[in-house]
Amino acid sequence: MTILDASKGYQKYFEEITKIPHGSAEEKQISDYLVQVAHDHNLKVVQDESNNVIIYKNASLGYEDHPAVVLQAHIDMVNEKNSSSNHDFSKDPLDLYIEDGFLKAHGTTLGADDGAGVAYILSVLTDPSLKHPHLIGLFTVNEEATMEGAFNLDMSLINAKRMINIDGEEEDASTTGSAGGMDIVIHHPITYIHAPAKGYALSIKGLLGGHSGGEIHKERGNSNKIIARLLHQCILKGDVQLESLKGGLKINAIPREADATFTSSLPESEVLDIINKTAIQIKKELEFTDEGLTITIEPCNINKVLDKDVSKKIIDFLYLVPTGLRHKSDHLNGLTTSSENIGIIDLQDETFEFGLSVRGALDSYVQDLADEIQTLAKVFGFSATTENWYPAWDYMEHSPMRDLMTKVYKETHDGKEIQMYAVHGGLECGIFKEKCPDMDIVAIGPNIYDVHTPDEKLDLKSFDRTYSFLCKYLENL
Repeated sequence: MTILDASKGYQKYFEEITKIPHGSAEEKQISDYLVQVAHDHNLKVVQDESNNVIIYKNASLGYEDHPAVVLQAHIDMVNEKNSSSNHDFSKDPLDLYIEDGFLKAHGTTLGADDGAGVAYILSVLTDPSLKHPHLIGLFTVNEEATMEGAFNLDMSLINAKRMINIDGEEEDASTTGSAGGMDIVIHHPITYIHAPAKGYALSIKGLLGGHSGGEIHKERGNSNKIIARLLHQCILKGDVQLESLKGGLKINAIPREADATFTSSLPESEVLDIINKTAIQIKKELEFTDEGLTITIEPCNINKVLDKDVSKKIIDFLYLVPTGLRHKSDHLNGLTTSSENIGIIDLQDETFEFGLSVRGALDSYVQDLADEIQTLAKVFGFSATTENWYPAWDYMEHSPMRDLMTKVYKETHDGKEIQMYAVHGGLECGIFKEKCPDMDIVAIGPNIYDVHTPDEKLDLKSFDRTYSFLCKYLENL
C-alpha cells in the first residue's frame, strides 16, 4: 500500500527508500538503488569503493554557462527502535503511517535524516522540466557513524565550487556552520563469578532521547547516567555486584533506555527504598523534559556476577563521567559550543565497553573533552581509545550562495527572512571544506522532529514547501 503521493517525485522516492535497509555501514542496497535510478534516466553515474554515488545531470537550456552546483545528502540512517518493536532493520521495510500531517514509522526511526535530502536530490535529477545549472548529485555513506563516505570521497569527481547540503531539519533556517567531534570508547576486561543468587532487575524507560548534537542543549535525561546514579546510591550503603548492564543503541543518540541486573549486600527492603526514593527525585528533576520516564525494579534470579570491586569501579566511572551540555556561545545566541554524550554502555562476556561522543565548535574543545574523559578512564585503570574524528565547519564571512538564498527565500515567503545559524550537530560540510577550502556551502531541509528516536516525524507540508523552494533557488543559481 502506498502512503505518500507518488505523483510528487520526492515523496515517491522517499517511500521507496524506506523499503530498503540502509543503516550506517549497511548502505550497499540503497547505493545500488541510486545507481539503478541513474541508469533508468540515462544519467551518468559513478559508484566508488565506499559505495558513495555521484550522479551528473546536464544544465537545462540557457544555464549551460552557469557554474555547476553539488546537491549533497547522506544515504544512511540511524536504526533506533522501541524495546517492544520486533522490527528487523536488516530486512524489514519501515512501517509508515501519517498522523496529523506528519509522516512517522511505527516503533522505529523514520530516516528522514537524511532520506528527505536523498529524495529531494533524486527528484531534481529525474525531473526534465526544472531549470538549473549543471548538477552533481552527491550521496555519501556512513555519515551517522564515521563520515567515511565524505572522508574517502575523491574530490576530482566533484568539479564544482558550490554546494547545497540537504541535511537540515528546519524549513525556515539555513545552517552556516557545524561542530566537529570524535568518539571515545572505554573498555576493560572482566571476569564473571558463577554465583546463583537472588537479585534485582532495574529498568529505565520512557525518556525522549534525541540527537546528541541537535537536542543536547535541551538537557533531556540520559538513561545511562540515570542507571549509574541509582546504582551509585546503593553502593553508598552496601556492596553491589553486577550481572548485566546495558543501555543505548547509538553513540550519537541520547540513550532512552537502560537495564541492569545485580545483587546487593543490603536487605531487599533497603534496596527498594533507595531506588524508589532516588527515582522520585530524578522524575521531579526531569518532569518538564521527560515526563514519560519510568523507573522500575523487581526481584529476579542471578546466575553470575562481577567482583564487587570491579562492579564498583564501573558504576563509579559511569557516575562521574561527564555528559550533556558543557559550554554555550556568548557570540551566537543559543549555540551549544561543546558537549559530551555517553551513548552506549554494555557488559559483555569478557569485557565491558562504553561509547561516548564529544562535540565542539572548536577543535580545541573536542580535544580537551577527549583528554578529560581519557584521563578519568586512566584513573580507574580502564583503556580509552579515540576514533571517528571529523572537523568543524567554520562560518564563512562572505558567501554568495548564502546571500542568494536569503534573497530567494524572502521573495518566495512574502518577505519573511530565512534564519542563518550554526548548529552543534556534525555535518559533512566541514570535511568538504577541508578538502576544498573555497567551496561555498549552504544547508537546508524540511521540518523534521525528534530525529534519531522512534518518535521521529516529518512535516509533510514542510516537505512540499521546502522542495518548491529548492527548485526556485536552483532556478536562480
